[in-house]
Amino acid sequence: MACILLARCQSFRRQEQGMIFQQGVDALAHAEPLDRPADGLQGWVRRAYRAAGRTGSRLANALYGTWLGHPFHPVVTDVVVGTWTATEVLDALDALSGRHVFARCADASLLTGIGAASVAVLSGLTEWQHTRAHPRRVGLVHAIANISITLLQGTSLALRLLGARRAGRALSGFCYGVLITSSYLGGEMVGKYRIGVNHAPVDQVPQQFVAVMAERDLPENELRRVDAGGVSVLLVRQGERIYAMHATCTHLGGPLPQGTLVDGVIQCPWHGSRFDLETGRVVRGPASFPEQCLATRVRDGQIEVGPPAGLGRCRHEPVGATG
Repeated sequence: MACILLARCQSFRRQEQGMIFQQGVDALAHAEPLDRPADGLQGWVRRAYRAAGRTGSRLANALYGTWLGHPFHPVVTDVVVGTWTATEVLDALDALSGRHVFARCADASLLTGIGAASVAVLSGLTEWQHTRAHPRRVGLVHAIANISITLLQGTSLALRLLGARRAGRALSGFCYGVLITSSYLGGEMVGKYRIGVNHAPVDQVPQQFVAVMAERDLPENELRRVDAGGVSVLLVRQGERIYAMHATCTHLGGPLPQGTLVDGVIQCPWHGSRFDLETGRVVRGPASFPEQCLATRVRDGQIEVGPPAGLGRCRHEPVGATG
């Protein structure tokens, strides 16, 4: 009986601690004084990319993860957490054993983490510039924490190289604690506010061909939203081919039918992500996830939309083909 009561008390304490963390995040999300510095930082990031021109656009695409088909930020943050965790373990072994090999390995993992953290800060700011309201405020604190610990870890490395290893280890230990807290904020950005996730209904595709509209009613180069068996679909006609894809932008859920055609690709009206009409491939960020393309054909004067052969593999029969 005593064991059961103890287990329940421990469970209650964990739940209470979780509530405290959550309440803290909610307080940040509603802290309107954070809006002014957020405005300033977002403006600075946007101006920096605009000033860099085409080079800035290529850099932004790389940091978004457009080339990867997946957000780049969580990939590089895993490297940061992994290397700095290794640093803490190696620091402990160095302190306990006094063997120089552990000190060298700790410094190497610390340096690797600093490099990865610098990239993570850049990729995080690049994605964060498109956020608004609650996630923007939480993201601001997350960014400030990450920038601070990256600079402090650099100070720790300098202390180690100057021979003050004990002070360097202590500073890294403090930074690691801040890193865990900041990682919690990052998790809230993803889990609660859905920053860095695919906003398109990836599991919703027609299971068979569905007639959606008359072929004669779709002019060339006009964006049209249709319903294909409960799935919101974008239709675009170019020449003898009709293209179809999910109507929701994978980045932050923008309505693609309200977008524009630019050089033969569809551009989201919200943040300018561009997708290839034929395959759904991301041509330009901030989107990193590709759009789900869908197969099309014309039967008895009706445009039909059907399931793809796989991601990026969709057959678009020329208008007039019968099979």
